[in-house]
Amino acid sequence: MNSSNIETRVRPYQNGDEHQIVDLFRISSDHIRTVDFFKWANLINPFLQSISLLLESEDNSIVGHYSVMKVELVYKDRLIKAGFGAQLVIHPLFRNFKCMWQLLQATWSKSQEEGLAFIYAFPNNNIWPIKNELMGWKLVKVFSSHELELKQANIIDGEVLEVEFQRVDNLSSYKNLINKMFEDSKNRFNNLVHIERNYEFVHWRFFQHPIEHYQFFLIRSKDKVVIGWAALKFYKKEEILYGHIVDLVVSDENMYMDLLKHVVKLFKSYGVDIVSLWGNKTTRDICNEIGFVEKGFATNFGIILFENSILEQVDLYNYNSWDLAMSYSDAF
Repeated sequence: MNSSNIETRVRPYQNGDEHQIVDLFRISSDHIRTVDFFKWANLINPFLQSISLLLESEDNSIVGHYSVMKVELVYKDRLIKAGFGAQLVIHPLFRNFKCMWQLLQATWSKSQEEGLAFIYAFPNNNIWPIKNELMGWKLVKVFSSHELELKQANIIDGEVLEVEFQRVDNLSSYKNLINKMFEDSKNRFNNLVHIERNYEFVHWRFFQHPIEHYQFFLIRSKDKVVIGWAALKFYKKEEILYGHIVDLVVSDENMYMDLLKHVVKLFKSYGVDIVSLWGNKTTRDICNEIGFVEKGFATNFGIILFENSILEQVDLYNYNSWDLAMSYSDAF
């Protein structure tokens, strides 16, 4: 079938489309997504309903989908209306440049209408060359996750703070604590483009996810004071057990290294082979100091900019301007 000769049109998501969209996900990718996942990502996230556009064929079949989550980023106490691009999928029979261009250009236009300053995304290697070379996206960096192989690692010594991990399976009674923890840690993030780790974000990201399973811990000092929290995940690939530090927030930046060491020790007790994480410049330097190596899976980090004036405030194309954690991506 020559899909380039078939008329297609773009329209916004309507209630009930999620069932056909998930059909499309399953036809087009081996990445597991469900109706509940679609609703979680696009309808009940803490940033209001996503921009979700569909590509329809002549017979009203949904043959393409792309969503932009409206994200409130923060830089030096300034709110930035941005978008996180995800869930781009085109039916295998309609994978041509015409369909891709039609869907993505409509998404950029809608995003500008909604007042977004830019969209950021972590596109895979199949779509990134098209976005980069033909659609005006610019590369921030192709970066690799930091990894620590635990077979030989022994990074806990007598100088490390004594802590206690408290497993939390229901966050509702800790709302004020989570909000206070982020307020206390703001100095760590203030000069970086970041997502606020308030209760609404943390609860949605780690406790409402319909597919992924996370371990969430409050980290207490020996005096029982909460000094941080960690969201962790196991991932098995080819008999290797990975431990992902999806997010780690501490009340005092000076304690980050100690708490990171304790998280590594916890993972080692579970039999994890490799610990993996993303981080900002400060946390990457700490990771390097205790033996992590930037050699894990590579990620394309790109931006399409709509509001040039924002570059007068912050250099978005500078990798070191960003706070990055695995929690920023829907891949973890």
